[in-house]
Amino acid sequence: MTKNGRARFFEFLKRWASRLLFVPPLVVGLVVAVWIVGNRPQPELEVADEASRMLRVIEVPVVDVLPQVVGYGTATPGQTWQAVAQVDGRIVEVHPELESGSFVSKNQLLLKIDPTEYQYAVAQLEAEIEQAKALIEELTRTEENLQASLKIERDALSVTQREMKRIEQLVARNATAQSEVDAQQRAVLTQQQRLQEQSSALNLLPARKQSQQANLELKQAQLAQAELDLKHTDIRAPFDCRLGTVTLDVGQYVAAGQSLFEAYSNDLVEVEAQAPMREVRRLIHNPTGAAVFEEISMQRVRDIFNVQAIVEMASADIPARWSARFMRIRETLDPQTRSLSLVVGVDDPYQQVVPGVRPPLLQGTYCRVTLIGQARTDQVIVPRHALHDGHVYVLDGDQRLRRQSVQIEFRQSEFAVVRSGLAGGETLVVSDPTPAIEGMLVQPLQDDSLRERLVADARGVDANQVTSSQSPTTEVGGSDD
Repeated sequence: MTKNGRARFFEFLKRWASRLLFVPPLVVGLVVAVWIVGNRPQPELEVADEASRMLRVIEVPVVDVLPQVVGYGTATPGQTWQAVAQVDGRIVEVHPELESGSFVSKNQLLLKIDPTEYQYAVAQLEAEIEQAKALIEELTRTEENLQASLKIERDALSVTQREMKRIEQLVARNATAQSEVDAQQRAVLTQQQRLQEQSSALNLLPARKQSQQANLELKQAQLAQAELDLKHTDIRAPFDCRLGTVTLDVGQYVAAGQSLFEAYSNDLVEVEAQAPMREVRRLIHNPTGAAVFEEISMQRVRDIFNVQAIVEMASADIPARWSARFMRIRETLDPQTRSLSLVVGVDDPYQQVVPGVRPPLLQGTYCRVTLIGQARTDQVIVPRHALHDGHVYVLDGDQRLRRQSVQIEFRQSEFAVVRSGLAGGETLVVSDPTPAIEGMLVQPLQDDSLRERLVADARGVDANQVTSSQSPTTEVGGSDD
């Protein structure tokens, strides 16, 4: 190798030696790093907490439930009187209160039709009746006289017959002439004829008396009709009532059969409320399913239903209510709505008027009728919105969501009565759990105000009487079937 070659070789080694100076520290660093990584403590594994959902819940209540059915109908008077003229004539007098809407008392004279013609008819018939009585009395006296005369004529005939026998005996002894016999025979025949005439006259008297008696009875019947017509000239109120539309005045002529006005009773107002058949049946509790009609009568129907009734004005502007009594059920279902009509009655509605608070229950008032049946004890109830297609959601002991199938006895207002599936006391989810995952963890939030309202509703307590704080907005989930 030449000198220059050796020089270049040493220069090359020098350059690479300077470049490799960084390798030992790098190797040392790598060894230290591996040692640190290999000897550091392993991190502990942390398990994430399970997420839970906050849902409103209540404890399933067991209460005595008052079955209620609500229907709507129009108020009508218990009695309606259609005043009709029963005789012809002109009106000669009207009551000063004979106006539309006026109150009138029973037997109060409302109007009078001219009675003159009917008074004449009564007077004439009374005279004819007296005449007929006099004729009957005359025939009675004639009969008595004829009977007395007949007795005399019989006695006279007996005398002439005895005389006839005596003369015949004399003729037989030739003590008298035959002419005496003939003369006496004529006397006997004459007396027999007079007796026959008296008997015939007496036999005709019963028929004449019967004819006169029939005539008397006819006149008496005509008099009764005339007196009735005279009585019908006075038109009086048949009961305490309130008048409908009246358009009558003095001097107006009315004909028999003409409608004059209407009046409505004050002591009773009826409301015919319609309600679906499926709701009405909840008022009748018959767990045995036994027949109950040993006899058919309206009282028996009232005993079976045994309900109370409350009538309210349907208008929310007037919160007036009346106690009512169940009266009857209409004989047919409504052909359009398939609803049953139940009739309730409010007694003495005008006596219950409180000025400024409770107005009179007038004809045509649209009413809300609540029928209240007998209490059903120890019933399990749930909110209607907590039902989801035949099941509810409850929490188990670990606060996890479980699905529970239930059967419903009936639904009413905002709650449902459970026939089976719940026993009471379970923790019921009343929020919408969608999406509902079986077994998911739930953080329960007790909704005490909802439970209080639910219990009050089932017991029939007015919602306004329930004191509770404002509840959260109800979340409806699923069907209420």
